[in-house]
Amino acid sequence: MTKREVICYVVVIILLLVTILGSLMVGTTFFSLERLLTAFLGHNQTDLALLVQIRLPRVLASLICGGMLSVAGAISQATFHNYLADPSILGVTSAGSFLTLLAGFVIPDFPLDKLIYAFLGGGLTLVFLSSRTLLKNSYKLIIVGVALNLTLSGLQQLFSGNLLVGTNSFNGITWPDTLTLLIMGVIGLAFAIIFSPWANYLKMPDSQLALRGVTASKLRLVLLVIVVYLASGATAEVGVVPFVGIIVPNVVRYLVGHDYQTIVPLSMLLGSWLLLMTDTIGRIIVLPGEIPVATIMTVLGGPFLIWMLWRQKFNEIR
Repeated sequence: MTKREVICYVVVIILLLVTILGSLMVGTTFFSLERLLTAFLGHNQTDLALLVQIRLPRVLASLICGGMLSVAGAISQATFHNYLADPSILGVTSAGSFLTLLAGFVIPDFPLDKLIYAFLGGGLTLVFLSSRTLLKNSYKLIIVGVALNLTLSGLQQLFSGNLLVGTNSFNGITWPDTLTLLIMGVIGLAFAIIFSPWANYLKMPDSQLALRGVTASKLRLVLLVIVVYLASGATAEVGVVPFVGIIVPNVVRYLVGHDYQTIVPLSMLLGSWLLLMTDTIGRIIVLPGEIPVATIMTVLGGPFLIWMLWRQKFNEIR
């Protein structure tokens, strides 16, 4: 690990710790450090209940979703050789959300139903986007993905009477939801870190991989399964949160280079910080109301996407 990478990890971890503390303190009710400590020591049961039942699950869910979406974006970019290949842009998360809506009309609820529908919808979308025609033309891939995303989002609003599936926010998230996210996140992120070297292999042409006895299609399939799992898991619980998977991996790539064994874990940490930070800002900017985290990420991600298109040849990812 280089000195630059160590510094990046230390800075991100410090940002995470400071933001977690700040997120616990701010909100409709402000907690000073003294009041926070008093509550956690058990001297004020009312404050402790507010922190444990409302703020802590929200903080933890933000951290998990941020890590999942960021890593899903990083692996998508490696698989499609495209800086802008993110599940939210390519319609993967919208497809999962739309299928969840349709299934809710005709199929009774059962355990993990939203996750299964989101996984199926996202998986079918990635199968479609993985056609040879689209893989050979990155511009066409992004255009088709954006068109698919807009179409599915429009259909979703039409079928739901303009009410989006999911909250697109962490407001009201419960401990059962958070624990489900935690289990899914730990499993998915662990697999992402284990298989991150495979993303480096995909930098080579398919012909070179074949000479080494490695099948590029199998590498892509495994990595895309991880992408769908991570993106669908987050979408099933909180709805579509866009642009996290574009912003974070590209910032990390700028900071530490192009080795996915570093990009994946650092994206996980930085993505956790980014989503927690934006959710915290959304909670305090219009008190006593709040702005959904998806709205803030759209405001941040739009200009970032324009900048990426303006400055880079996004189909030449390394």
